[in-house]
Amino acid sequence: MLRRRIAGIVVITMVWVGAAVAQVKEMPKTPPTPLNAKTVDINSAAEMNIAAIGIERPIAKKIVEGRPYRNKRDLVTRQLLTKEQYDKVKGLIVAKQPPKK
Repeated sequence: MLRRRIAGIVVITMVWVGAAVAQVKEMPKTPPTPLNAKTVDINSAAEMNIAAIGIERPIAKKIVEGRPYRNKRDLVTRQLLTKEQYDKVKGLIVAKQPPKK
């Protein structure tokens, strides 16, 4: 009788741990964007606004100096951000184009 209870507890624990592991695998690789965060336009934002989303100030300054950008991926192709840095902020940045005349 005691062995059955212990076996039952072990089985229930294994199922619970398995469900927890399955949920961890389903989590996104990049952290979610905060609900109150707004996107930052790398073609018009101030240096401090770019730094506010997690980009270091010296890099933010280089971003401002390197304008304009065709798209936000230019930050990686121009070697201003590493792929890892870009992946962390890509949901927070845009590269709007000026209206055509």
